[in-house]
Amino acid sequence: MSPDQAPAVQQLGSAVLLQGPAVVDVWRLVALGVRAAHRDGIGLARVDHLQAVLAAAAAEVRATSEPGQRDVAQVPTRATCDPSEPLTTREVAAMLGLSPRQTQRMARTLDARRLRSGRLIFDRGAVQAYLADHHSRKATPA
Repeated sequence: MSPDQAPAVQQLGSAVLLQGPAVVDVWRLVALGVRAAHRDGIGLARVDHLQAVLAAAAAEVRATSEPGQRDVAQVPTRATCDPSEPLTTREVAAMLGLSPRQTQRMARTLDARRLRSGRLIFDRGAVQAYLADHHSRKATPA
């Protein structure tokens, strides 16, 4: 870390600031914890917002860390996650841990709509319902 570069994790009073790879690490840990909670039948509705914000931030980190690093990411992410706002393909891909192309293939399953521009938008509630159902199926023994 250079002297001008801020540390990846900082404590600011009761807040924690995550940057760079630390965002991806925390997102993965939260996703694993949520999966384990769903597997064990524990509901974590209040964590869904945190997981969505971390997923978007992790996608941003990965987008700007690709070869040919850019100062500005190609796709801006939302600072807040309003449940009524539709999600982009990249945001859904980050939430599901899939590639954007795999997410596009799941458009019908996730009740996506195609805009006149050709872009897909996804309903946040449908994606979260899919995640919950997917986690409950993994938790249920065959």
